[in-house]
Amino acid sequence: MSSIVRSFHWQEDFALVRDFLAETFELNRYSNWIPSRFENLRFGPCGSEYEDSRDNFIKIWERESPSGRAIVAVTVLEPVREAWLFDHPRHKHLGRKIIDWMEERTRILGESSDSPTLKIMTRSVDTERITLLSHMGYHEVEEYGDLQERPVDLPAPEYVLPNGFQVRSVDLEEDFEEYRRVQASVFPHCSAMTESLVRTYASASFYNPELDLIAEAPDGQFAAFGTVRIDPVSRIAEFEPVGTHPDFRRLGLARAVVAEGIRRLRKHDPRAVCIPGAANTEAARGFYHSLGFNIVGAESVWVKDL
Repeated sequence: MSSIVRSFHWQEDFALVRDFLAETFELNRYSNWIPSRFENLRFGPCGSEYEDSRDNFIKIWERESPSGRAIVAVTVLEPVREAWLFDHPRHKHLGRKIIDWMEERTRILGESSDSPTLKIMTRSVDTERITLLSHMGYHEVEEYGDLQERPVDLPAPEYVLPNGFQVRSVDLEEDFEEYRRVQASVFPHCSAMTESLVRTYASASFYNPELDLIAEAPDGQFAAFGTVRIDPVSRIAEFEPVGTHPDFRRLGLARAVVAEGIRRLRKHDPRAVCIPGAANTEAARGFYHSLGFNIVGAESVWVKDL
């Protein structure tokens, strides 16, 4: 039975893609994005406003099923950015066909380039994909980050704050300037954050203001931050982003916001708690391990000159 590729339209198709990602998570954990990571394409607070024209870079692959058409894969392929292929574990045989299509699409999108290159993000848990990419002439050029997971039944870790510091939820309207400042101190692209983007972010289904946390210094400066995003349908939760302002490091503040996030998350009964794409430095690995996270895989970039 043949597959077809069709256009993606956020308003009509987001819920379908979310269900697809939730289903495939159960079948092969972390081989694809989790739902909140996909939703972040439209609702992320750092970058630029999502325009409907970006829907053109997302495609849905479907096959007929007894109950109608069913999604078997989703591709995200934007010019200049790394590409993603999310596929159903029962339809891995379509991988070569879809990657062939992605290569041709890259040639079309990069028609002004003499030597277009396709970069496909892949996860180490997807060994079948890695084998296919190798056979198709791709090579790994960069390990992007770790996939970290924490057992949902593990008690929240303890933490101690320096005198005068507190961990609290953010008020995005009242705290906007400090919120942007502290995030940009760790992730420079967040300096592009605007009040409009933050309002959009707060409207995401994964956003819960109780789980958007900061560590505040005695003088009111935001010293560290950590947000738990939880998809309300699948109940898969991720910590994204997490960081500490350079002036306040080595005080246990990042530990405090993550530990408090874990404590508050318990009442939402998460099905999984993870950090996809966590920093893969020795310091970051030690930090997350001390909080009960374990490395379950890695993200990397696979490249082919077309």
